[in-house]
Amino acid sequence: MKKRIRFAAILAGAMMLCSAVQTTPVSALWWWGTASEGEFADMQQLDDKGMFKWIGYGGVPGTPRDYQVYTQHYSRDVEAEVTYSDTGETKIETTHYEGDNLYVVMPRSNIIRMVFRADLDETEAKQKAVTILRKYYPEMLVGADSTGFPASFHKCAPCTYELCDRSETAGSEEVSASIMKDMAQAGLITEFYTWGQTAHYQQVGNTYPTAYYPTSHKWNSSYTALEDVTYDWTSIEAWVQEHHPECEFICVTPDDIETARLIGQYDSEMNRVFFNDNIEQMYAIIPPDGTAFSDHFAIAAELYEQFGLAAEWLCPESINEQMIGQNALAISGDVTLDCSIDVADAVLLARFCVEDAAANITQTGLGNADYDGDGMTTILDVTAILRKIARLD
Repeated sequence: MKKRIRFAAILAGAMMLCSAVQTTPVSALWWWGTASEGEFADMQQLDDKGMFKWIGYGGVPGTPRDYQVYTQHYSRDVEAEVTYSDTGETKIETTHYEGDNLYVVMPRSNIIRMVFRADLDETEAKQKAVTILRKYYPEMLVGADSTGFPASFHKCAPCTYELCDRSETAGSEEVSASIMKDMAQAGLITEFYTWGQTAHYQQVGNTYPTAYYPTSHKWNSSYTALEDVTYDWTSIEAWVQEHHPECEFICVTPDDIETARLIGQYDSEMNRVFFNDNIEQMYAIIPPDGTAFSDHFAIAAELYEQFGLAAEWLCPESINEQMIGQNALAISGDVTLDCSIDVADAVLLARFCVEDAAANITQTGLGNADYDGDGMTTILDVTAILRKIARLD
């Protein structure tokens, strides 16, 4: 179920990118490296002229106030079983879906994420991890949350914890590298994501960029509260006619079903035009048929920059999710995950290759073990690692 909500008041969404899914990594956003899903491979970056700036002030831990906006076109056919009530007949029907999604992405530059090894006692592992973290964050206090552990080091998924640093230390490569090395050499972790390698993102789906209510809400300059805004539609119409004469500026009423459908203001379940807050009309800028979504969005961004217009969007009813970037422990040849490549890696891999049951290698370690990059883990990788150690390659 989806509902229409004010753009300036709330924007939530999304699908989940999960790094546990074993698929081929694709090139994605620069601040979080690679993703393990393909949805974001062909995204186009948009300039929103500050239209989504308020999202970074939403109080999400670790979310800075910088962000990027991306769009992606989708086109897919979905098959579903349909039973007709009048005849009782069941058929498989195919529905075609096509449109453009928006993604607002906020890198979390003061968050470090780590995943403990699955074979460890999680409570003991966390205790050891906190002991290590206090070397770098001595202000961490026991009893800060109900579990007896510092609230700044919290569980976010099974065996997965995040450190939130709100001090000037956040972003320090030296601190991050030292924490990772200490955790790895203590045999605690199998994955480690440094500052900015995770991000919150929110999806805005099924959008029509230039549909507006006569009045709206706008964040104040400090982004602490919403203010009512009344727009000068005469000036806006004149501006559109001057700068975008190819577009049609129209007033949409509830009896204009065709246009209401076009701008996403038609409720198909209720079979009626739906305007929020009992408003009797809306305004819309309609570009020529065939206008690319990015070009249409650019008009919305210009209008926001010029008049502070807050467009209406059709948004999924769900919370924002996180994207996961590059695992810093994914180092070719580091089978033991101790942040170094030495004989111990070759020995563990050799034992694994001869099916020694006691040779326990994590999933990340197995990925690192394919040193020759042929997609298999064999004794040839042991040889390649030994040659690397002996500096023969």
